[in-house]
Amino acid sequence: MTVHYELPTTADFAALAGPHHPAISIYVSTSPVVSERERAEVSAKSSFDEAIEQVKASGASSAELDALRAARHGVLGDLRLWANLARSLAVFVAPGFSEVFVLPNRLDDAVHVGSHFTLGQLLRAPSQDQEAYAVAVSANEWTLWHATPTDRAAQMPVDPALPKNADEASNREPGDAGNRRVGGHGDRGMSEDDRRSAGLDIYAKRVADAVRQQLQVHDPDERVPLFVLAAEPMLSQFIERARNHRRIVPVPGAPDRLGAAEIDEALRLELARLNVSEAANALHGLAEGSAGRVERDLAAIGRLAADGAVDTLWFDFTTSVNGTLDQESGAIEFATGNGTGENLDDGTLAGDLLPQLALLVISKGGKVVTVRSDDLDGEVWSSPAMAELRYALA
Repeated sequence: MTVHYELPTTADFAALAGPHHPAISIYVSTSPVVSERERAEVSAKSSFDEAIEQVKASGASSAELDALRAARHGVLGDLRLWANLARSLAVFVAPGFSEVFVLPNRLDDAVHVGSHFTLGQLLRAPSQDQEAYAVAVSANEWTLWHATPTDRAAQMPVDPALPKNADEASNREPGDAGNRRVGGHGDRGMSEDDRRSAGLDIYAKRVADAVRQQLQVHDPDERVPLFVLAAEPMLSQFIERARNHRRIVPVPGAPDRLGAAEIDEALRLELARLNVSEAANALHGLAEGSAGRVERDLAAIGRLAADGAVDTLWFDFTTSVNGTLDQESGAIEFATGNGTGENLDDGTLAGDLLPQLALLVISKGGKVVTVRSDDLDGEVWSSPAMAELRYALA
């Protein structure tokens, strides 16, 4: 058994692709919190038992069942695996084959049995943003955080000369690490509330400047989004002064006393929302302004993908369309029942076409985005997949 703590690579998908009869795919939502480990273990055990019963009912041999049971014991008995959980497990087991992925994003509990592994959910991890920065800021303190695709949110070190709270910020000159202001007369006619508002404004500017400078060092291309955890009016004050080319996402609420686990949980939740929102916006833009560059027919998408003509493929990972895909020509043959069966008309084992198409697009330098149809507007999404082409069809 191989346990992966990194996001799946093209090589990993290549190993998982193709027939692995009988193949068991299990997705389990988990948690890095130790107290919640038992629920995940019970869910995985139940999924394994259900899957092996399905394989047994399909007429599998004793040798195949013994191999699957051995793989089950290997996964459930791996103490290191269960002591180092993230937010999901993806388990792929077949006779002589056992791969487990520990993933940072939340996946839906699911179990599938067939001739091929079900890879739609696994493709969600590398196809969506799984990295984020966060600043948690209140009048009492501020902290900067970084969550990666493979590690929980961790606090980032900042210059100790920077003000630690609103009181320090309002009593220091810009660039002065320690001297309080003296001799200022401009605020004598201000009320206490006005003085406090002005102080918070100074504080928001100092923190925004510090965060911008810090992130420029780590992410100069401004690729990774920044989430701002703060209550009003600090939230609006900070965002007003932090706007640049980086994606900045407000997360309202008091951030005081939030620990690493709570920060990480908030970031993963907000990343999921951001991914859905950005996919929906992209699809709306595609529908409104890219006539001739949109394809919805799976057979056509297959041929275009093989030619390297697909720039971006969106597909619904909750939907399965079975069949075979020729990686050279892109030709698709659907399984019986318009893609609902397990075999082609001649008895050839069929797998889920959507992940196969996605992997072909990736191999040709294209991008893949996984979506749920339920999250999207029916006016722009009406099929299991959509492709944006690199050029308009004649």
